[in-house]
Amino acid sequence: MSALFPSLLDEILFWVVFVWVVGVGHFLAILRAGGDLGPFCSGFLRVIPDHKVIRNGPYRLVRHPVYAGEILSFIGLGLALQTWVALLIILVTASVFYSNRIRIEERFLASELGDEYVQYMKSVKRIIPHIL
Repeated sequence: MSALFPSLLDEILFWVVFVWVVGVGHFLAILRAGGDLGPFCSGFLRVIPDHKVIRNGPYRLVRHPVYAGEILSFIGLGLALQTWVALLIILVTASVFYSNRIRIEERFLASELGDEYVQYMKSVKRIIPHIL
């Protein structure tokens, strides 16, 4: 029993630190991205009067910084679970979900914001700076 206790304590400590780091990191990413979006920030897909394309902060590097942060968090979770199967399931699920969500959002924004958003799409990558 004494050999199990330190291992269990280490495991609990790992998960507490992991959840705190991922949670705080994700929260800060959302705050930063939302702060840069200002009044255009929403949990819903919408365009408001005088809507414009934001190109500062993390949006100068990627078009979807919050999604990029979430995907990174999911990869971290898969690695923390220490199994390739979990990592693979998480990556496939996240890829399907986010690629669909991004496609819908970008089609909507291009139709609503026109050439300004189309030019932004041509000059800034979706998720990974300079790559994807």
